[in-house]
Amino acid sequence: MNKPSKGADVAPQWLRVVLPFLAGLLHLQVFYYAAFHCVFRATVRDDVSSVTSDEFKNECYLLDRAIFVAYIFDLICCYLKAIPFSRCNRSSDIIGHHVPTLALALPLAIPLWSGMRQFEGTALSILDAEIGNEQRALFINSYTLASGFAYVSSLNEVFMCFQRVEMSLQGVQTFRDIPLMKHKIFTSRAVVMAELCYKFCFFWGMSWIACKACCDFDRSIYDATVRAADDGSVWRSLLTVYSSPAVLRGALFRAFSIVMYPSMGMRSLKKIKSHYREGRKEAKKVD
Repeated sequence: MNKPSKGADVAPQWLRVVLPFLAGLLHLQVFYYAAFHCVFRATVRDDVSSVTSDEFKNECYLLDRAIFVAYIFDLICCYLKAIPFSRCNRSSDIIGHHVPTLALALPLAIPLWSGMRQFEGTALSILDAEIGNEQRALFINSYTLASGFAYVSSLNEVFMCFQRVEMSLQGVQTFRDIPLMKHKIFTSRAVVMAELCYKFCFFWGMSWIACKACCDFDRSIYDATVRAADDGSVWRSLLTVYSSPAVLRGALFRAFSIVMYPSMGMRSLKKIKSHYREGRKEAKKVD
């Protein structure tokens, strides 16, 4: 990922400073909605299940809108040759991650928060239940936790965007050249260690909580489908569940998590160990 490609970062220096800074602010907004509107409310305040259907839909919309804006802006940065992430030197790294989200994950949530009953009939009927209904509470809590823990990873992008700003200000283009920099905040050894630890916690912790919440969300729709079915057919109920766009969104996230995140977590752990060893060596030189 750190191997630069031809023609990378050819934008003017001021553009390579301004655009990553703005990108960092947009990803910070995603983190705010994911962490405080979703995770905090569902765990600490525990009041998500008491919201009205319109409030729930609006919260879903706000998070997805923030993700859409941030990801589109990242792609614009790549088009202008001002790659916003410090650990990426090729536009393809960002495009490969963002396009599936923009083309699949975000559109699959539109029927839920826009109220398209022809696509999300069962899910919206659950939301129509009275506040305090156990099935409705499981539905809202699980969806909120899944969305929140899936996108708190945006804090990782915040780190990388502000690291890129510092790198561009000092004429550094690749992450491995950070030791050449004189003034460091987000590229300091302590912040880089915090970034790596956060990556590790997400890949091997928070993402699995999100996967568990996705399974609970599936179960809430399955239970509602079974109760509403006249013949109680399990296969018909499963077909109904996995024809839900929101469920398919969760299935895509789980598939990606299972395939990619274990190895990404392992790489993060190796980087943490390497970063720690380098720090020890530098400390010994100073002594």
